[in-house]
Amino acid sequence: MRITDLKASIVTTDIPWESLDPSRGNMQAILVQIFTDEGVVGTSFAWERLSTCRGLAEMLVNQVKPFLLGKSAFDRELIWQKLISWSRRGLPMIGTGAVDVALWDIAGKRLGVPIYQLLGGYRTKLRAYGSTSTLKKPADYATMARNLKKQGYTAMKLHVRGEPKWDIEACEAARDGGGADMLLMLDSSCHYDRQQALWVGREIEKLNYHWYESPLWDWDVEGLAELTRILDIPIAGAEYLYECNPTHFAPYVAKNVVDIIRTDARRGITLAKKVADMCAAFSVDCELHSWGSIIGQTANLHVMCAIKNCNFFEQAVPVDRFEVCAKDQLRIDKDGFIHVPNKPGIGVELDWDEVDRRTVFKI
Repeated sequence: MRITDLKASIVTTDIPWESLDPSRGNMQAILVQIFTDEGVVGTSFAWERLSTCRGLAEMLVNQVKPFLLGKSAFDRELIWQKLISWSRRGLPMIGTGAVDVALWDIAGKRLGVPIYQLLGGYRTKLRAYGSTSTLKKPADYATMARNLKKQGYTAMKLHVRGEPKWDIEACEAARDGGGADMLLMLDSSCHYDRQQALWVGREIEKLNYHWYESPLWDWDVEGLAELTRILDIPIAGAEYLYECNPTHFAPYVAKNVVDIIRTDARRGITLAKKVADMCAAFSVDCELHSWGSIIGQTANLHVMCAIKNCNFFEQAVPVDRFEVCAKDQLRIDKDGFIHVPNKPGIGVELDWDEVDRRTVFKI
C-alpha cells in the first residue's frame, strides 16, 4: 500500500487562543490527509496556537509530501525517523506528529482494528480528569469543580495565571468546590521561578493535591530535580520538550528529574509509545497530555490504552469546544471513565460539511 498524496487544510475552531484575552481570536488547526493507492485515507490534525498554520501546511505539502510519495504507508518508523531529523530544517514536531498519526490511522483502517490494539492492547477505558482553561477569578474554580463533579468527573486539573497567591486562592476554591474526595492536580504551565515553585508546592501539599505539573521550565533540570527531591507531592514535567525525540526525555527519566513524565501523541503516536515504554523500564508513570482536537485526544487515548504506566485521561473542558468537525464524541461514563473507540484506525468520523464551512485555506 503506497502513499499517493498528502493534502493540508487550515480550519478555524471555537477555542480562544487565550481564555483571558478573547481579542487574540480563536486557534486554528491543520487538517492533514494522507492518501494511498488502495483508497485508504489517514486523517489527523496539527493543532496550532500561533499564526504559523499556513507556513506549516505549505511545508507539509511542498517538502514532506515529495518524500512520502511512493513509500509504503506501513513504513511508519522509517518515515518518523527521517522527519524528526528534519527538525533542523524547521519542521516542528506537530508536523511530524500529524503525519505519524495519519499513518497509524491508515494502518488501523487497512487492517480493520483500532490503533490501541495495533500498539498492543492493555485496556479499553481510563479514568478522566476535567482539565480547565485559565478562569477569570479564583472563585470560578469552585464552581467548575462542583459542575464537573455533577457531570460525573472524579478528578480535575487546574490551569492558573502564574501568580502564586492568586493561584493558591484558586486551588483552595477548587478544593472547597470539589470536596475532600475529588482528586485535584495543578498545572502552572512553567510560570514560576524556583522560590515561587517551592512555596506553591508546599501550599498544595497542604490541600492534598495529587500532582504538581510544570512548576518550572523543563530546561531547568537542576531546579526540577531539587524540587522533586524536596517536595512530597509528585512533580510532572517534560511536556514542553516540543522539539524532541525520545533521547531528550532520557535524562529526565534516568536521573529522577521529575516523578511523572508528560508527553503527547499529537507529536506522534510513535514518539508517545517510545517515551512511555522508556518510562516503564524505569518504573516511571507517563501521563499523556491530550488537550486539543478530538482526533488528537483520541490518538493519545489509544496510546494510553496500550500501556500500563498511565492512570488518567486528560479531557479539556468544556468538551464541546474541542469537537469541531467531528461526528464522534468522547464522553465519560457514570463512573468517570473514558472508553477508547473500537472502530478501525483512530475511530473518529469527521463531519466533512463542517470541515468545508470552517476551511480558510487549502493546499
